[in-house]
Amino acid sequence: MKAKFFILALKNVTRNLRRTTITGLIMAFGVISLILAGGFMKYSFWGLGENAIRGQYGHLQMFNPQYLEEEEDKPLQFGIERSDSLIKLIQSIESVQFAMPRINFMGLLSNGEKSEAFIGEAIAPKEERQLSESRIRMDMGHHLDEQPSDLDEDEVILASGLAKALKANIGDYLTLMVTTTSGALNAVDVKLVGVFSTGVPELDARLLKVKLATAQNLLVTDRVTKIVVVLKATEITDLAAEQISKLLPDYKIKKWYELATFYQAVVKLYNTIFGFMGVLIFIVVLLASSNTMMMSIFERTKEIGTLMAIGTSGRRLLTNFLLEGLVIGVIASVTGLVLGFLLSFAINHAGIMMPPPPGSTFGYPLNVHYVLSIYLGSFIFMVITAIVSTLIPAAKAARMKIVDALGHI
Repeated sequence: MKAKFFILALKNVTRNLRRTTITGLIMAFGVISLILAGGFMKYSFWGLGENAIRGQYGHLQMFNPQYLEEEEDKPLQFGIERSDSLIKLIQSIESVQFAMPRINFMGLLSNGEKSEAFIGEAIAPKEERQLSESRIRMDMGHHLDEQPSDLDEDEVILASGLAKALKANIGDYLTLMVTTTSGALNAVDVKLVGVFSTGVPELDARLLKVKLATAQNLLVTDRVTKIVVVLKATEITDLAAEQISKLLPDYKIKKWYELATFYQAVVKLYNTIFGFMGVLIFIVVLLASSNTMMMSIFERTKEIGTLMAIGTSGRRLLTNFLLEGLVIGVIASVTGLVLGFLLSFAINHAGIMMPPPPGSTFGYPLNVHYVLSIYLGSFIFMVITAIVSTLIPAAKAARMKIVDALGHI
């Protein structure tokens, strides 16, 4: 019985095939837009997240709580002691791939004739290469600790802007000057072994990296600023943070997305844009579908009167027109899903490059992720929109008087 009404609805929507096709194409275009925009948004979130993790933050960072709550009077005043034993404890957790110490410090870098302020990172070279080597572009030279002949040297790698400002070349010796943890001035000569680019002009103008031992000798301390934790998968970030917090309750754990303020701003912006686009598509489809159904009812007014005269109830008429909206919505949505998938595939294999985002000098490939939830959501959204747009004209037809309908010209 129900199949009979579906077949009847299908026949009715094909009465004026050109008008139904145009309405269906509008709906399919809406589905395609949602799939492409949603897939690109998901790719952008994934790319920004992985860049933040691999390029700077790791998945988790562990701090002395006072470091986050108070201003330090001296370098590493609120640093972490016994970092080696803490790292062993953290690495005993199954979800952790590895952990490593880092020191953040500032000072002056001199070539003997000119000095520049710098932002320094002291790192464990081997572990840092595991985390971010593929994300950091070396313009000249090599990473720290890569040449066996230089293992005993106090090496430094400079961001491209800082190297350019000091006219420094590979093999040059530069002088690092900082304030130690006791407030005294200290300096050490370091050998330039590499120049890199981060893609962020502000960082490229000030950033340098040295080995952890170099910074600890320079600052006269065995403390570190933080411990960076790298997990086996990004999806288990929250779970791993909870596990480490229970294991080491005296320390504060920060997740990568809490530290990455640029990522948070982009997610908020994209969600707003996507929501606005969804509202626009809903209105366009609503108007197009309503117009189609109203025209269909207008052309079939006498037919409606005849059906009511032979006993068809208003409720049955309402259901029939809603079924017609459902049929158009389903066919158009399925068409949109197929075309959206094919377009996504074509875009992903076209090798299109996007311009650098704000604050970066590197472009990135245009890619659209295949996200099942977006495909399902777009389908459901469009079918519901098609039914809602049919509701008002269908209700109007169901309330029509038999005499008026039969006398319609």
